[in-house]
Amino acid sequence: AWLWALAMEAQRMPCPDRIIDMVGFAYGVGCCGGFGLTFARGLRDHPAGHRFSGAMAAAQARAPHLGHTFALWSGLFHTFECAVSQRHLDPDGARSSVDAAVCGFLTAGVLSIRAGPVAASTNAVVGGLCVLMVDIISGSARK
Repeated sequence: AWLWALAMEAQRMPCPDRIIDMVGFAYGVGCCGGFGLTFARGLRDHPAGHRFSGAMAAAQARAPHLGHTFALWSGLFHTFECAVSQRHLDPDGARSSVDAAVCGFLTAGVLSIRAGPVAASTNAVVGGLCVLMVDIISGSARK
């Protein structure tokens, strides 16, 4: 998996195209992962005799919603990433972990703004820290 991430980092697309590409990728990941998790949960939760059909129906109903959620998060994140990267000399070059944390901060804050300023600021800080942690761990795995 780390080799794939390294290859993706080496061939990053320019900014407007990257947003579209990552939204589509995130939708696919959300749908596939959401289908698998919802199907497994459905196998556990449905009564005997209806486990497979109930799990399949639940997974088919839930997977597009999870794909949409992943795509929305990814679209906002990469839009902010493109905006933040414009301050560098090479906007399409590699980004720093601080840039990733700022993008995570902004994305989580915007997505939770309807809950009020306290919830939005809390979610923004948690989102920025989570993205920073993932970026540092994946960056150390790449090196």
